[in-house]
Amino acid sequence: MGDLFIFRYSVEGSMPIREYFGDDDWKNLESLPYAVSITVMAAAPSLLGAWGETRAMLEEPPRLAAASGSELVGLVSAGMQPRAGELIKEQQNLMKQDQMGYRSRTIAACRSAATALATVPPDEAESYKRWLLQIGEKVALAAKEHGVAFSDPEKAALGEIAVALGLQAER
Repeated sequence: MGDLFIFRYSVEGSMPIREYFGDDDWKNLESLPYAVSITVMAAAPSLLGAWGETRAMLEEPPRLAAASGSELVGLVSAGMQPRAGELIKEQQNLMKQDQMGYRSRTIAACRSAATALATVPPDEAESYKRWLLQIGEKVALAAKEHGVAFSDPEKAALGEIAVALGLQAER
C-alpha cells in the first residue's frame, strides 16, 4: 500500500502544472489579471489616476509573480506578458459591449478559475488567487478617488472577487 502511494505521488508530482488545465481554463487564468484590474478601475473611475492604474495593471503582474515563488503564477504571468496588449484590448472591448454586466462577468470568471484551480496542489491554487487579489489591490492603490487611496467601491469589488475565488477579502 505504501508503494502504491509513493508511485501515485510521483506520477502526480511529475505532471507539468500547465497540463492540469484545458485551453479555455488557461485562457481564463491569463485574462483574469486584466479583467480584475479593469473591474477595480471601473468600480471607482479616476480620470486623473487612469494612467497610474493602467501602469499598475501592466507592471504589477510580473513583479508580483516573481515575488510569489509559485510555478503556476510564474507560468501564467510569462504566458500573458507577450500578449498583454491583446488581452487588455479584449477585456476593454468586453467592458465597452456591456459596462453594466462586466463586473458580473469578471466575478463569474473568478468562480470558473476557482473551480479549475481545485485540480492543482492547494498551495499553487492559493498562490494564484492571492496574486490576483494583490494585482487588484495595487491597481486600486495606484490612484486616489476623492482623496482616498483605497475607496469603498474598490474594496467592495475586490471583496466580491475574493469571495468568488473562495478567499476572504484582505481589506
